[in-house]
Amino acid sequence: MNFSLAENDTGKLVGNATDGGRNDELFKNVHLTDYLLIVLFCLVILTTVVGNTLIIFAVFTTRRLRTVTNYFVTSLAVADWLVGTFVMPIAAVYHVMGTWTFGRLICDIWVSLDVCLCTASILSLCAISIDRYFAITKPLRYSKKRRSKRLASLMILVVWLVSLVITCAPLFGWYDENRHSNHGCTYNQNQAYVVFSAMGSFFLPLIVVVYVYLKISCVIAERHNKLEALNGQKLKISRYSHESMERPPVEMDEIVRISLRRGDDCRVSLKRENKTAQTLSIVVGGFIACWLFFFVVYLITPFVPQTTILPDMLKWLTWLDPVQ
Repeated sequence: MNFSLAENDTGKLVGNATDGGRNDELFKNVHLTDYLLIVLFCLVILTTVVGNTLIIFAVFTTRRLRTVTNYFVTSLAVADWLVGTFVMPIAAVYHVMGTWTFGRLICDIWVSLDVCLCTASILSLCAISIDRYFAITKPLRYSKKRRSKRLASLMILVVWLVSLVITCAPLFGWYDENRHSNHGCTYNQNQAYVVFSAMGSFFLPLIVVVYVYLKISCVIAERHNKLEALNGQKLKISRYSHESMERPPVEMDEIVRISLRRGDDCRVSLKRENKTAQTLSIVVGGFIACWLFFFVVYLITPFVPQTTILPDMLKWLTWLDPVQ
């Protein structure tokens, strides 16, 4: 749940004393629905907090898990843990009560945390995709020159600094004076800021993630074809001297060359590469499914009449993001 969307008109049902038993049944149903929502919210919050706590604990206590990639995963887990601890509980209370009762200062802090942590989470996913790209396409050079803890720390620092810049941008004039109206607490609906934040927090990272995924898929497919060709010709390591390995008859990338030198079975390499492609497709697909519809609605909301976006749809999209 990030960039919390909350409508001013909460849509709460109000009873009429002249309706008799019909209204009693209506209130009973609404009351039961509220309890079910509370249980659902608690489960989502508990899963978010406990799951990310386990990830952070595992990385910090297990030496073999302290890899460069897991540094980015830890950054992602920290952002999601903070969301589950400080953002989602208030969002659940606000959702059930239907009105904001915590004051304007808490509203501003809550929305700012939501925006910052949402952006940090998405940018961490973007950093992970870039890390995977270099690790797969340039494994030798990346491990020696790029894949260092210092570089990873720098990238994580950039992720959080960009998140803070997007969060603090309203201080420079992109401000929405009506965010506290009608006892509500909404995100900043200044049109210029919405475009800026949506692009920086999601759409540009989305382009990077999709582009990187497509490049990785192309590399894996090309490598798959090369390994198949080599396996079909039943090439043997003994056929290559030290000099011939420097200039092989078939153009090869680093992974193929390593496979030949180590005598690995090509089928094992193919299976590993296919598994990598499947994992990436699941991650990218889940990322798009959880975030795309939310940010499309977030982007168009300031530019359409208030009644165009249905309140129930906003609630559903708001609570869809923690599922990722």
